[in-house]
Amino acid sequence: MLKAFLAGGLIAIVGQALHDMYSIWFHMNEAEAIRWMNGTLIVCAALCTPTRLYRRFTQIAGAGMIVPMMSLANIWSATALEYRNEGAAEHMFFVGGSIIVTLVVASYVAALFL
Repeated sequence: MLKAFLAGGLIAIVGQALHDMYSIWFHMNEAEAIRWMNGTLIVCAALCTPTRLYRRFTQIAGAGMIVPMMSLANIWSATALEYRNEGAAEHMFFVGGSIIVTLVVASYVAALFL
């Protein structure tokens, strides 16, 4: 449990550092810096999947690596690699589609109460 806490905290620190970097170095406003930070984390997770680095991180950190945007990128990348000879696109959305539906419904329910 401590490993998951530390790994999730480390991801949050990296995300905040990226946000600050984009804000200060590239003079982006808040919304742009957040978009670029999210995109950077997603691309990093997708690039760590083929090298099995993401899998090693999850074995060490456990649930701390299940940050929604990074885990979705990992799922799509892993599915694309697994089915690259059979048509990766249709399998990517077959696996990730249930996650997207769950996120949309959870966002809608959360918006009703906030």
